[in-house]
Amino acid sequence: VKLVKAVRPLLFLVVGVVAALQGVVWVLVLTVVSLYAAGIVATRLIGHGLIFEAQDIDEAVLETFINVPESMFTLFRVMSGAASEKEAYAIDTLMKAVPSVKFAFVFFMVTSSWTLLSILTAVVSENMISTTQQQ
Repeated sequence: VKLVKAVRPLLFLVVGVVAALQGVVWVLVLTVVSLYAAGIVATRLIGHGLIFEAQDIDEAVLETFINVPESMFTLFRVMSGAASEKEAYAIDTLMKAVPSVKFAFVFFMVTSSWTLLSILTAVVSENMISTTQQQ
């Protein structure tokens, strides 16, 4: 605590991070809500096979999106770039079977990764700037 108070720029940083926590929590809530919505859509369309028109689809694709929590976790891993081989195979198979799904995945990646990361950066930056100006 003494170190933080002794080094003025470090104090500004700590105060700014603490002030930004409320905004960060709301960005996390927005992330969970968007993952939940995308998980519901993915489960209904992919996991329940509604998107496939009488095609024989690999069971691994259906398994990856079998229920909402599994779909949310798969989409989270895709969003963070940490998809496993099984998930990557399922998504590649899905995109080969139904090419129009590519547009949905591009939309999901843009809204989930880029937009939410930009919002998070903006929230933290705004709080850091306002905290620095107040000090």
